[in-house]
Amino acid sequence: MPDDKDAVERAKEILVYGPIGLAMYLKDTAPSFLKVFVARGRAEVQQRRRAVGDQLDQAREAGEAAAEGGPQMLRLVTDGLARVRETAEGALVALGGLSSDSGVPEPRAAAAGGASADGDAELAIADYDDLSASQVVDRLEGLDRGDLDAIRRHELAHRARATILGKIDQLTRPD
Repeated sequence: MPDDKDAVERAKEILVYGPIGLAMYLKDTAPSFLKVFVARGRAEVQQRRRAVGDQLDQAREAGEAAAEGGPQMLRLVTDGLARVRETAEGALVALGGLSSDSGVPEPRAAAAGGASADGDAELAIADYDDLSASQVVDRLEGLDRGDLDAIRRHELAHRARATILGKIDQLTRPD
């Protein structure tokens, strides 16, 4: 019978004393464990929040740099291309290779439609040369065909901005 008594005693230890001891241990240590778990969770969330914040700051700075530098860079490039074109046209004129029947337009001659080659006084859009391409595109709708043609000629003679020329082509395309 000693084996039965040992088995009963062992069962009591496992089924009664063990759970009671575990419950008392948890009661005593749970608050400190809970504090450890909360501190670890808080640190993890703060670390990830900082990482996401850093990424957002980098994206914001890149966007601001693009917004500030992009149009300026585009303007520098288009102005440079316009100067190169003027130089090339001048060289062709000086060489005598440019004539009205050669199929190449005369450089910087008075534009048809009344607008002068170096001003925008007679264009349908006020202060044309001071506007960005997007500002010009916003003002093109509602202009008549003659005004659009004058703006096309002016744009081709000056900056040749594809955005503006594309919008004019779209607006003057037969339906």
